[in-house]
Amino acid sequence: MSKAETSNPFAKKLLGAVFAIPLLVVGCGGKEAQAPGARAVPVKLQTLETSTLVDSTQYVGTLEARGRVNLAPRINGRILNIFVRQGDRVTQGQPIIELEPTQQQEDVNAATQAVNVQKATLAQTQAQLGTAEADRAAAAAEVERARADLQDREAEVKLAQINIERSEMLVKGGAQPQQDLDDKTRNLATTVAQRDSRKEALNSSIKSLDAAQKRVEQAVASIESQQAAVRQAESELGSVSQNLAFNTINAPISGIVGSFSQKKVGDFVNTGEQITTITDNQLFYLNISIPTEFRSQLKAGLPVKIIKKDGTDGITGRMTFISPEVDQDTQSILTKVTFQNDGSLRDREYVQVKVIWQENPGVLVPTRAVTTLGGQSFVYVAAPGESEETELVAKQQPIKVGTIQGQAYQVISGVAKGDRIAVTRILDLKDGTPITDASDESAASEQSLN
Repeated sequence: MSKAETSNPFAKKLLGAVFAIPLLVVGCGGKEAQAPGARAVPVKLQTLETSTLVDSTQYVGTLEARGRVNLAPRINGRILNIFVRQGDRVTQGQPIIELEPTQQQEDVNAATQAVNVQKATLAQTQAQLGTAEADRAAAAAEVERARADLQDREAEVKLAQINIERSEMLVKGGAQPQQDLDDKTRNLATTVAQRDSRKEALNSSIKSLDAAQKRVEQAVASIESQQAAVRQAESELGSVSQNLAFNTINAPISGIVGSFSQKKVGDFVNTGEQITTITDNQLFYLNISIPTEFRSQLKAGLPVKIIKKDGTDGITGRMTFISPEVDQDTQSILTKVTFQNDGSLRDREYVQVKVIWQENPGVLVPTRAVTTLGGQSFVYVAAPGESEETELVAKQQPIKVGTIQGQAYQVISGVAKGDRIAVTRILDLKDGTPITDASDESAASEQSLN
């Protein structure tokens, strides 16, 4: 959580110093007359330029990296290798630590052997199924042959019966001897006996076919059971193989490796025990609670600058989230700012930032050039002198200032672009004091030395 800062420490110190300046140089009436032949005070002059005036509010908060994971093993083991060092940048999937795989390798070997045994049993049963199917095919062929043979014998029995009926008529009519009838009767009996034998052979073939079919069905059932056993064994192999793979701890994300918690090669670690961290520090997030008085100015994309320790501007982020709700307790709106790391940011770093509401062109004057009397701020503007002996004089110019921006005041009114103001020896000046431009003298001195 972040909070707004209501004042600038540097500004407090500076304003305190300004208020402490003796204000004897300014009278209550108009400008004081200068003594004839008064010596000009050398001061440095600064020409005011158009600058960017920033309307901003300062807050503080803690940076959070886009991703941060605690690296811990999924199995117990002794550290065999550490492939990286603290502070190294790693990519997702890169090996970080290797654990000794003794027990896991034994488990994999045993599971592999179990898979091989189940597969061998399955192969044997599949061979038995092939034999049973061949026997079934042979039995089916034998049934068809016996059925065809029986049909032939049935036809022969019918023919023998017809011959007997014909002979009986001929014998009764005296056209054929009794002996022929007796021969045909014996032939019928023989044919019937052969037919009955073929029936028994067909029934036997059908029984053999049924038995072969049962052996096929049993083999199929055994194969299905053994296939399930193979799958179970392979599943167990996959599980223990995964445990073996867990011996190598890989980076789950890309980022920077943290401290190894005093762990070294040879140390034993337990499942879930943190060994180190990996932080993705490419992007950082900062949560800021903005008072509701600024709700009309909130919008996605607002620039937010980090303020460095020396008070200068750091990298710029953007407001990427604005909560649709107001916190009833704090009457604030939660926002999130995203920063692209330039290498200077650290996870969980406490930072000071400023939300930039708007930027407009204007004039800035250095804080050291401003004096204050009775709540009125002044600067000394270089103006032409009123005599030939006095080329420049310091004119005390009232100004209206806004907020402090860096080490300068935003000017609302009183001076403009192009005005030259004194920025040194302010205590030696009063309205109408003759001055010379020490900046020109310094440049001339340097030129003579060259």
